[in-house]
Amino acid sequence: MTIGNLGNLLMLICLLASLTQSLYLLPKKIDIDYRVLSRAPFFASLLAFTLLIYIFVSSDFNYQLVVNNSHSEKPVIYKIAGAWGNHEGSLLLWILVLTIFNFIFSYSKIRPVDFKKNVMAFQSLMIFGFTLFLLFTSNPFLETEITVNEGLGLNPVLQDLLLAIHPPILYVGYVGYSIVLSFAVGGMISNKIDREWAEWLHPWVLIAWIFLTLGIGLGSFWAYYELGWGGYWFWDPVENASLMPWLAGTALFHCVIILEKKNILQSWTILLSILTFSLSLIGTFLVRSGILNSVHTFASDPARGLFILIFLAIILIISFTLYAFKGPALDNKNEMNLVSKESAILANNWLLLSTLFVVFLGTLYPLGTDLFLQKSISVGPKYYILSLLPITILLLLTMIVGPNAKWQNDKILNIILSINKLFIISLAIIFGFSIYFAELQLTQITLLTLCLTLIFVSIKNGLRVNHGYTIIKSSLGQSLAHIGFGLLILSVVGNATFAQEKIFQAKVNDTLILDDHMFKFNSVEQTEGKTLMPLQQLFI
Repeated sequence: MTIGNLGNLLMLICLLASLTQSLYLLPKKIDIDYRVLSRAPFFASLLAFTLLIYIFVSSDFNYQLVVNNSHSEKPVIYKIAGAWGNHEGSLLLWILVLTIFNFIFSYSKIRPVDFKKNVMAFQSLMIFGFTLFLLFTSNPFLETEITVNEGLGLNPVLQDLLLAIHPPILYVGYVGYSIVLSFAVGGMISNKIDREWAEWLHPWVLIAWIFLTLGIGLGSFWAYYELGWGGYWFWDPVENASLMPWLAGTALFHCVIILEKKNILQSWTILLSILTFSLSLIGTFLVRSGILNSVHTFASDPARGLFILIFLAIILIISFTLYAFKGPALDNKNEMNLVSKESAILANNWLLLSTLFVVFLGTLYPLGTDLFLQKSISVGPKYYILSLLPITILLLLTMIVGPNAKWQNDKILNIILSINKLFIISLAIIFGFSIYFAELQLTQITLLTLCLTLIFVSIKNGLRVNHGYTIIKSSLGQSLAHIGFGLLILSVVGNATFAQEKIFQAKVNDTLILDDHMFKFNSVEQTEGKTLMPLQQLFI
């Protein structure tokens, strides 16, 4: 048996085992050992992925995927990265991550067992769908019809250490929200959406959010120094594809916290659980359908895009049908006071979803006009800046106020007194900067002041100095996340204010003068040598 046949057999085992486990969703329950059935897809996909890496590392050019994405003289790290630096291999990685979450969840101590089986059954349904997709449209183990002695090599743009680790990290974030959706479906079927359910869900949402954030960060840093398109690279449609589930996932995490603390917002949490993974699937569709023209896209096969759309429709129909029947009865009828921590978090969620709507519209509207009106339009940064500016200001305000408000009920005066000194200090710093270094506009002063205030308030909330000792509070994680957001907006505003860009078609010996700086294009040299590792490239 060849490696390819063994790989196909393993994926067939994964397909059948996941289908069997998903049958638990049927009204007439079947008695199955959920742990055994979770092991089979996990070990089958793990071994299949290991075989895929092996044929890349060994430069086995009997397989089309290796021919198209590897070369015998590539460094080992890029041979390994070649295994997922393409549509077929990345899809197998996606399935592996799905099975990993299902496998780990099967060993959790969550009770009752029926709820656990429902969660795993829905997760298995998704494993089944993606495995079917792989076997029929995206098989990574297809053999070549003719003898090939050398491969085409990995795309030079992808020959980078960050791009080698970026997809696995990003996929843990993307696919991590699949178990969150399975939690939502399993909870609705079992009528188990309460504070305890939120406690179980909390770590899974946090893991997915952390990995998705890290994956987006690594991709952004790669775009900065590899593509050379500016200090930060936003609003590319494929970048937006990962930003949208991040926004929904951030709102979801806040809802889980409220549900865990106060046992309210059950329907909100379920709705966001469905929305977040649905946006992950939409991102997958955008990347793999070929409808977008971007350096990030994997494939240009409309059949693959159609399969993902059908699968997305099935997931949405099942999820929203359950939500339509169960949703109205989920919420506890507890009133929220206007001035309270939970109200601030809810306002924060509305602002995050407003941002999501702006990004969603800017990403998909040009596709809609092209499809239905046969008219090509482009949505540039100006649309996002004008639309998101007021939302960002309000979002910064809620992030400053929310952590300083009390649960259930508080007074506005108490909140103002807790942050007024830090706000005045931030305003003085920005005014001083504007007077002595660069004159700023009112909008810039407002944004920069709020960013500094958020950073200072978050430091205060995360650390406490007592008798010369610095004590780390339990809210340090939240504070670090808010500091990161403050630094992000601070950097974006600073870049938009002070960065200069000039497109100049230079020839040898041409000079470019920009303010007080002169740049001269001396020469072009071609050298032959080994492929540099990315960290070397940064310092040469």
